[in-house]
Amino acid sequence: MKRDEAIEMIRLRTGQDAIPGWDERIRLEMEMAQTSLEWDTVLPWFLLTVDDTLHVTANTSSLSLPTGFLRFGSQGGLYRYDATSDDPWIPMQREAYDALKARNLGCGTPEWFAILGNTIHLFPTPAAATSFRMIFFKSAGSLATNTATNPWLVYAPELIIHLACARVDPDRSGLWMGLANTEKAGMSMNEDQRHADGILLQIVAE
Repeated sequence: MKRDEAIEMIRLRTGQDAIPGWDERIRLEMEMAQTSLEWDTVLPWFLLTVDDTLHVTANTSSLSLPTGFLRFGSQGGLYRYDATSDDPWIPMQREAYDALKARNLGCGTPEWFAILGNTIHLFPTPAAATSFRMIFFKSAGSLATNTATNPWLVYAPELIIHLACARVDPDRSGLWMGLANTEKAGMSMNEDQRHADGILLQIVAE
């Protein structure tokens, strides 16, 4: 579903299809609903992504988190590339920044990392140019344009629509939130089934 189709659906369901200038208000409420969902305790499979574009040069001790990073999941993490290994993506261990800093690990092959703000700190500092892979949950991004690529609108459009309806139609917010909760429950069941079927994203060594 495209953004403008969702906006039209919200207009019709809430009886506000004739109010001029309402589209922008609905769009903003959709973005707020999406933000709320992406801060939820459990995130859906369709936000899980892989970034193989992370690189540092020798003696560079940090790199920026990928745009849209939310958090690691149970399958997520940071991996260092090692061409000499049969399985070249070596998982790195995450620890507290202060604890790693106190160890004075110097330069070498990075084995640990810490996250502060939007920065990944590597320990030891890489002595050579190094590539990394990150598996993480990524935000679906802005609804500023009318595209069909926003994952929430592709895989869970009714959830976004019901949550936005609750925001623009507060007199019936209980109705909309009840429908949204039903959608969330269905999405959770789908997630459980994907686990059972073993079809969650698998990372295969190149």
